[in-house]
Amino acid sequence: MQLWLTTGTTKLKGAGGNTPLYYMPYSQKTIDLVAHSPKNLGNRLGRWAIYRDFSVVRIAQVTGASRQSVYNWFEGGEVFVAYKPIVEALIRILQAHESADEAYSKACEAFKIAA
Repeated sequence: MQLWLTTGTTKLKGAGGNTPLYYMPYSQKTIDLVAHSPKNLGNRLGRWAIYRDFSVVRIAQVTGASRQSVYNWFEGGEVFVAYKPIVEALIRILQAHESADEAYSKACEAFKIAA
């Protein structure tokens, strides 16, 4: 598996071709980590993100956090105070929409960022 950057979009090169990372499904390892981590705000975000197939890349874009921070939250790490309101709002958006694309569109609208 190789990663490379193309005009501002990170893409995955693998057997399935060129798939943007924001469409990349969660690995079983990540799913298992989230399932067995302490239940807190970050873990709730992880559970909803996996359920809706809402990628870490999109969460990072919406929240302004790094992808590593998002993974740490998923695994039970503390969501810093500055991120809590946006994470709580994003969870509500994920709960209210049926697909990752709908949720992303609504999150971009709610947080006034370009989709």
